[in-house]
Amino acid sequence: MSSKKNREQHLLLFLSKNQGYVTSQELVKELNVSQKTVYRLIRKVNDEYMESPLIISERGRGYRLDYENFINYQKSNNKSQEKQFSPDERRKRIMEELLLSSPKPINIYNLFSNYYVGDSVIFKDEQLMSDELKKYNLVLERKDRKLAILGEEADIRKAIKNVNEIFNTIDIDDLKRNQELNFNKHDVLFILGQIRDIEKDLDITIPYPYNVNIFSHLYILLSRTRKVPSLLFPDKVSVEEMESMKRDYILYPVAKAVVNNIEKYLNSTLPDIEIWFLYQYLVSSRMQGSLAKTSTFSKEVIQVTQAYIEGMRIHLGIDIDSQSIFTDLANHIKPMLNRLDYKIRTKNSLLSQIKVTYEDVFWGVTSVSEFVSKKFNLPEINEDENGFITLYFAKVIVTGQHQRPIKTLIMCTTGIGTSELLKAKVSRKFPELEIVDVVASQNMKTFKEKYSDAELILSTVHIKDEVPIHFLLVSALFSIDDQKRLQRKIEEIYHGK
Repeated sequence: MSSKKNREQHLLLFLSKNQGYVTSQELVKELNVSQKTVYRLIRKVNDEYMESPLIISERGRGYRLDYENFINYQKSNNKSQEKQFSPDERRKRIMEELLLSSPKPINIYNLFSNYYVGDSVIFKDEQLMSDELKKYNLVLERKDRKLAILGEEADIRKAIKNVNEIFNTIDIDDLKRNQELNFNKHDVLFILGQIRDIEKDLDITIPYPYNVNIFSHLYILLSRTRKVPSLLFPDKVSVEEMESMKRDYILYPVAKAVVNNIEKYLNSTLPDIEIWFLYQYLVSSRMQGSLAKTSTFSKEVIQVTQAYIEGMRIHLGIDIDSQSIFTDLANHIKPMLNRLDYKIRTKNSLLSQIKVTYEDVFWGVTSVSEFVSKKFNLPEINEDENGFITLYFAKVIVTGQHQRPIKTLIMCTTGIGTSELLKAKVSRKFPELEIVDVVASQNMKTFKEKYSDAELILSTVHIKDEVPIHFLLVSALFSIDDQKRLQRKIEEIYHGK
C-alpha cells in the first residue's frame, strides 16, 4: 500500500518539476514501472481528486500537471497516516496531557499505557520532560506513582502552545474545514465568532499570525477550564496592572466582553485575570483597519523605530526615506514592544524563507535588534520578530522603481506575513506590475468597489466566486513555475490591451 502511495507522490513530484508535457516513456523510465502501471497511476490520481483532473493528457504530447489544481490538492491532502509515535512525539503528548490537567496529578500507568514502554524508558522520559519544562519555569513532580506539573498559569499556557506545534501551523480560514486538526468543532466555531466580534467592535482585521495567537489562547483557556477549576490557578494580577488596563477605554471593554461570553459558554465563572490575559494578546497584536494605523507614538516607540531605520541605513548602504517607512514600521514596533514586555512569542511561519530570500537584510536586522535590546534595556528580540521586521526593509529595496502599468492586488488568507513576502517577491521579479494593495480573501465582496481599476489578482487561495478581472492562483513560495505562469499572464494582459 505504501509503495503505491509513494509512486503517486513520485509521479506528482516529477511532473511538478517539469514545465511542459512529459511522455509516457519518460514516466516509465523515471518511475521504473510498466506503461500499464503509469496509466493506472494517472487514472487513480485523477479519480481521487474529484474537482477536475490533476494530470492533463494530450495525444502526441504526453502528460502535464494542472498546477493550480495541484496547489489546492497539496492544501487538502495533508492526511494523517497511522504510525508509531517517536520518543519525542510520545513525550510531547504526555506533557500536553499533564499541562492541561495541571496541577492535578495523573497516574503514570494511565499516561504511558498506550505507548507500551518499560520503567527504564518512563524514567528517562521523566528526566527529559523535566528538563524541557524548566524552560517555562515549571516543575514536574512525581509522587505516589503519579506525575503533576506545577507552576504559574501563564507559564503553563505558554508551554501548552509550544508543546502542541499545531497551534503554530494552523490557518484560521482552514479551521472549520480541516478535520485532521482534531479540534473541538463547537469550540472552534465559538472562538471564531468571538474573533469576528472583536474585529467588528474595533472595526479592524486581525491578520495572521496574531489571530492565531488569540485563537490558541482562547482554545487553551476552554480546554484548561474544563479540566481544572479556575480557582486552582495561582496567578494574580496587580492592582496597578488592572488599573492601567481599565484606562484603555478601547481594548479593555472588548476583552471583558469576550471573557463574559466565555463564562456563559462554559457556564462557569472566571477570575478577572482572564481579562488581563486576553488584553495582553489584544494590545500585542498588529491590526489592520481604522484602529490599526496611528501617527501618534510613545517616545520609546519613536526612538526604537528610528534606531532600526538608522541601523539598516548603515547596514544596507542606501539612503532610506524615513517618511516612507516610519509610520508602517512604528505601527509594527508598538505591539512588538508589548509582546516583549508580556513575553508573547508570535510564530513566523515564513522565517526560513525570509532568511533565504533576504539573507543580508535579515542578518542586518538581527544585528540592529541586538543593539536595540541593549540600548533600550529590552528583552532579547527573537528570530521570529526579526523576520517580520526584515519584510519592511525588503520593501524599501524594491521601491523607487518606475511606474508599473499593470495594477495588481495580492490576496492571501494568512494575512500580512504571507502577503507582504509575496508582494516583495513579485515586485522584485516583475517591475511591470504595480502592487496597489494586499487584501484578505474574506474581503472579496468589497474589493470590487475599492479597487475598480485593478487589472490582476495574485492569490494564494482559490476563489470560487467569479472574478471580473484577470486572476492567477500562486503558491506562497512563489516558485519558478508560478513566475513562468505569471509571465504568461502578463503577456496575455498586454496582448488584450
